[in-house]
Amino acid sequence: MKKLLSFPEAIDQASLDVIKSSKKNLIFGLEITNQGSKYLEAPKNQVFETPCSELSNTGLVVGLSTQNFNPTIVYGRVEFALLAFDQILTQASRWNYMFDKKSICNANFRVQIGRQWGNGPQHTANYHSIFAQSLGLEIFIPATPEEAFYQIKYMNKLNKPCVMLEHRYLSQISQIFNVKNKNYKIDTYKFFKEKKKTNIILITYADTFYDAIFAREYLRKFNVDVAILNLSYFPSDKRVSDKVFKILSKYKFNIYIESAPKEFSLLSGILSERVLKNIKDKSKNYFLSPKNIPAPADPKGMSLYYVNKNDIILKVSKLLNKKIKIKKMSFEKSVLWPKIQLNKYLK
Repeated sequence: MKKLLSFPEAIDQASLDVIKSSKKNLIFGLEITNQGSKYLEAPKNQVFETPCSELSNTGLVVGLSTQNFNPTIVYGRVEFALLAFDQILTQASRWNYMFDKKSICNANFRVQIGRQWGNGPQHTANYHSIFAQSLGLEIFIPATPEEAFYQIKYMNKLNKPCVMLEHRYLSQISQIFNVKNKNYKIDTYKFFKEKKKTNIILITYADTFYDAIFAREYLRKFNVDVAILNLSYFPSDKRVSDKVFKILSKYKFNIYIESAPKEFSLLSGILSERVLKNIKDKSKNYFLSPKNIPAPADPKGMSLYYVNKNDIILKVSKLLNKKIKIKKMSFEKSVLWPKIQLNKYLK
């Protein structure tokens, strides 16, 4: 059964399916029962509107998860989740270790995060590295509606605490996919191989995946292609698969693309892991990311801050020593949320 769902619709539909599947599945969050919310369709005793007290709300969720419930809590911004970090990072992530898995904490934390027009310095950080360094947490960072849909369902089946980092920048991405696929595999990454032989691979996750696919589409008009490796799941036992390093070693130029500054970032952590593992290959590594400052609030500053498809095209053209005409991007294209139907871009 195929449906066209946007990124938030896919998350809401999967969450509703989970809630309806068992009375033990609960969801908590501020303003989740607003008019028009999908959760109004769920049983009222499984959906709970929370007050502005993130630490207390999260403590309730963590406690319930140790008592044979499967609760999820939603944070409208990662900055609100910061107030609950003691419960998420100190308690939930370490619970199964503290009790040698004889008491299980399987709380799910959904955190809306990152890049968005109009939020300025205070509400555009991502803090991915903090979550990734918290032992015991399963980390999900979906880039597509289909990934988000099936990751939500998978999270509910794990007997581990899970964090989903939902990039608001993806809110208008839509995709047609099978919502009844019982054989869907939860991958740690998706590899989009080039059609035409290339020496270049783009490494992305979440929002920068779209900068990469827009750049690839444009480059193909000039008979230039790139591969894309998009990371979306970082398991607690091994954050990055050895298969990732094997793929990267096959390309001469590895371009890491982030919407957060590269200093101590998620992708710089992957690069450092290659060094620590003493993986010997001939790849050259490059980063495209914002400067090491918070995102500005003004329109001009925003348009210059984030990496966009033109930055990628320019980098590829320089590496290949090939002249490629670059079109100037409008403010809407460089800053505002992309609004696309994804399927045609994945061919």
